Amino acid sequence: MLTKPVPLLTATIGVVGANSLVLPPIATIVAQDLNVLPGDIIQAMGAYGAGTAVSALVLAPRADKIGADRALRQACAMLILALGISALAPSLLILLIGHAIAGLGAGMALPAIYSLAAQVGPKGREKQTIGTVLTGWTLSLVGGVVLASALADVAGWRSVYGLMMGLTVAIWFLLGRCDMQVQVIATAPTSPLTGLQVPGISRGLLSNALLMLGFFGAYSFMGPHVVGELGLTVSAAGLVTFAYGSGFGLAVFLDRFVDRLPPRRASALAFAGLLIGYGLMALSAQVFTLLLAAAFVWGVFQHFALNAVVARLTALDPGQRGAIMGLNSASTYLCVLGGAMLFRLPFEAAGWPTCLMISAFCAACACAEALWPRRATCSADG
Repeated sequence: MLTKPVPLLTATIGVVGANSLVLPPIATIVAQDLNVLPGDIIQAMGAYGAGTAVSALVLAPRADKIGADRALRQACAMLILALGISALAPSLLILLIGHAIAGLGAGMALPAIYSLAAQVGPKGREKQTIGTVLTGWTLSLVGGVVLASALADVAGWRSVYGLMMGLTVAIWFLLGRCDMQVQVIATAPTSPLTGLQVPGISRGLLSNALLMLGFFGAYSFMGPHVVGELGLTVSAAGLVTFAYGSGFGLAVFLDRFVDRLPPRRASALAFAGLLIGYGLMALSAQVFTLLLAAAFVWGVFQHFALNAVVARLTALDPGQRGAIMGLNSASTYLCVLGGAMLFRLPFEAAGWPTCLMISAFCAACACAEALWPRRATCSADG
């Protein structure tokens, strides 16, 4: 089963995604072990984001030249090294280095996965295939982050990175046995500069940046809020992730109905739902059971929004998907860095609900962008 392209890509995004999401729920116990503050540990997410952004700009366009399938396997090899360093890190500095290297691998991996998702599906069902592959984020959240939170409670946080390294080795092996039958379709060298010249790219990247800044700003400090403010366990923080991931995954069954809407209306609906989701979480932040329900709503509309953004960008220019999705990942993981750094001050000054209201503002801006008229030259992305 996992040697077939779509299930394997779904599993791959689950493993790669777990590496980018696992730290916030376990940040408190990592900080205790390394004798630093939880906010210092969250900066490792910033290092991961910076590494991903650099890699997405410099390395991701290689997929257009060598094929996205080969680029993905090379990225997994880099992730194996990074996860080993993180698992053995004796200090915050080494943890930061491990996460920066992991970011370099993810910056190659995620654009390659998104490019492959648009290529391996049946003709005319590309968007549905992308939606299926994106459910890998549910695996990373429900299967990866939730399991990691429980494992950290039982066996320590280092075992989490050891487990993810083993899973990445398995993915690397399976990718070597899977024939994606992908053709290299670029007719000229691609780069971030050529990708930025594609009509519609600027607004597509803006939509993605607003989506991801809101997400990572809220998600980065969820764990410290649940453990530090509510006084609950790391496993409880994992339950919030489970609720979010359940909503994200179950939303795939509604994709076929959302796909019937015009792209602009579907995007606006998704971001309006996110605005409501963030507002509900801000109101219920002090009541754990209500927070779980609000996190489920958050996950549903995050799925719709991410699907809309990825489909919008992959449709712009098939010959430059590697470069375009590299730009997308760069903007995404600059938002990881931004979420870790820009949201730290409001979190420490006024708590997690303030972070959620800032995320709601990002969703409102993205909704406005979706409704704002686009020029005819941008019709491919709208």
